[in-house]
Amino acid sequence: MPRPQRPLDPEAGPVRAFAAELRRVREKAGNPKYLQMARLTGRSRTALSEAAGGDHLASWETVEAYLTACRQDPVPWQPKWEAVRAQIRPSQPAATDPPAGISPASSPVLRRARKWWLTLAAAGLAGAAIAAVVLAMPNAARHGDLASANMFVRPPGSAVIIVQNKVAIGPSSLTEDVTPAYLSTRAEPACANNGCMVTGTRMWSGAILYATCQLQGIPMTNEDLASPGIKHNPGGVTSALWYRAQTRAGRTGYISEVYLTPASRGGLHLPHCTRQASP
Repeated sequence: MPRPQRPLDPEAGPVRAFAAELRRVREKAGNPKYLQMARLTGRSRTALSEAAGGDHLASWETVEAYLTACRQDPVPWQPKWEAVRAQIRPSQPAATDPPAGISPASSPVLRRARKWWLTLAAAGLAGAAIAAVVLAMPNAARHGDLASANMFVRPPGSAVIIVQNKVAIGPSSLTEDVTPAYLSTRAEPACANNGCMVTGTRMWSGAILYATCQLQGIPMTNEDLASPGIKHNPGGVTSALWYRAQTRAGRTGYISEVYLTPASRGGLHLPHCTRQASP
């Protein structure tokens, strides 16, 4: 039986007050197990548990995953997280997690990148200097359009979907793919080789997207068909359903539901895409 979390005093500071709010969200969702939340979002069970522990402020990526796993829209929570983070600086910096996809607009990396860029521009440094800073940025920051990420507005009527970039192998294994998932300009496989991949959308398990519609495209599977016992693997899925989705950086394209968590599949009552418009 899992050990109960220790009591929190919301009056003991902004971090504990924020953690107490996260606990209430989880309670309203029926207290899903952290292992279940981890499998749904791709974040570690430990990171998700510590987000509601009250000892430190979790990274926004972890908070976003926590809320999504509890069926809570994370967008209205970002200003709350930013406010807490501002209160604890510089005495207690927020925790950092390995990137799980495109960094959100609140990412310290993106904020620093914008600050460095503006500083260089104000100093009159051009071309090569700015390019050097951009090249020095982590891939997650380079892949997004910084300006559009800063102005992110969730598409009206969209559904939150979570990437599960995993391959089903043998009768029971579900393993992170060695190549990233990405958005495509057409609902078809192998776009990285066929010129229909949307630039700057490579992502791994745990990345959060916003789906606006669904359509039937070319069937896809996450199964390693050459592995023995694959047809008995409960994690295997084959489907022709694709979503049109958007990243926080404003990139849009199509993604097969086989690259998504089970809770993100099935159409989500989204309308049918009227046409395959190029993003």
